[in-house]
Amino acid sequence: MKLLSLILVVVPACVLGQSACDRLSMVSRAGWGALPPRKTTSLSHPTPKVVIHHSDRYLRHLFNWGGYSDQEEYMDRVREIQTSHMNDRDPPYDDIGYNFLIDGYGNVYVGRGWDNKGSHTPCCNSIAIGINFLGYFEDDLPTSAALEAGKNLIACGVATGKIKRGYDLNCHSDLGSSSGGTDCPGAALCRYAKGHFAGL
Repeated sequence: MKLLSLILVVVPACVLGQSACDRLSMVSRAGWGALPPRKTTSLSHPTPKVVIHHSDRYLRHLFNWGGYSDQEEYMDRVREIQTSHMNDRDPPYDDIGYNFLIDGYGNVYVGRGWDNKGSHTPCCNSIAIGINFLGYFEDDLPTSAALEAGKNLIACGVATGKIKRGYDLNCHSDLGSSSGGTDCPGAALCRYAKGHFAGL
């Protein structure tokens, strides 16, 4: 009986008491070595939409032997995305396009964050939080740690008033890209997101 009482006391305090925000492992812009943005535009809250993306195309996935070997490789990819967005796009972006990016270990990298408008989905940048899962997810899902981080990130946004309760959950492929159609974030991740990330 004493052991049972101890479990009932300890579990709520250590696990059940944690908020979605508390469960996030955040990597600040300074932590991943972000370049400063050219400028920022404020994002109004709460945003009514969340858009899910992935970072890699099939050929990159293939030549990357199917994934990333450690957190440093993920961090390199985040920096590479920012550099590409700010230098190779026409017109160039003012910063990395996504509000947040998530690696296979469940780390959440702050891109434009909660408060700045992203450049990830042409129709909806001013009304959406763009979340990018690092990798290629046409056939396979991200890791369970990454999926849990995505769920907690959205729930945190709702709890803090950054995302509207009853938000719309979309895949990038639902909404189109600047060049037309897109298969981002991959069929497997898109199916999962619509089944598990909506209505948090």
